[in-house]
Amino acid sequence: MKIEVYAVCYNEERLLPYFLRYYTQFADVYIYDNYSTDKSVQIAQDGGAHVTMWDTGGEFREDLMFTLKSDCWRESKADWCIVGDIDEFVYHKNFPQILETIQGTIIMPRTFNMYSDVFPTTPGQIFEEVTMGIDGQGKMNLFKPSEITEINYDAGCHNAYPKGNIILNVNSEILTLHFRFLSPEYVISKNYATSLRQSEINKENGWNWHFATPADQILSNFRDTKPRLIKVL
Repeated sequence: MKIEVYAVCYNEERLLPYFLRYYTQFADVYIYDNYSTDKSVQIAQDGGAHVTMWDTGGEFREDLMFTLKSDCWRESKADWCIVGDIDEFVYHKNFPQILETIQGTIIMPRTFNMYSDVFPTTPGQIFEEVTMGIDGQGKMNLFKPSEITEINYDAGCHNAYPKGNIILNVNSEILTLHFRFLSPEYVISKNYATSLRQSEINKENGWNWHFATPADQILSNFRDTKPRLIKVL
């Protein structure tokens, strides 16, 4: 079985090694790098990913982001494609094997937002250390490119309007583990860096407003979320 992963990257040198460590076990990985200023490109290349530089004029442009994700997989000859971000891990303990049994052409995995008080340091898989989370909003991020002619994501890619042979499976054992909340320090620094790159079109449309969340609110969110965390893995 051939699986391909497509992801957008900007300054992800801390999380990218985990992303590659997981996905390159069973998939070919294609990274669209938005001209990172850290070591992301070198890490991706050294980790075996195919890297394409993707220019948005130095801005965070959500409109260009969801357009890219809607188009980047079109030439794929893989059996399955995964489209997402560096902090999204589409997971099953026997991933290629479970795909052999799936009925459907588009999978919407159950999503968990994964939380940790500290940024992980394990030399193994990130989900061996970060195991707690809360329910999140799903995405149609796993599909058969031979059956889907259009995926048509909108802002945030939580909504899609696919065309083709649409057989949606929302009850699979596959999970999306969203590792965006890897310590308050990580979230605060990442949000601040992203807010500096927010484009006018993002602001006009109210896209990605959460990156402007003040540091004290982020700390409060972590405290309020902690009692609601459940063991995901």
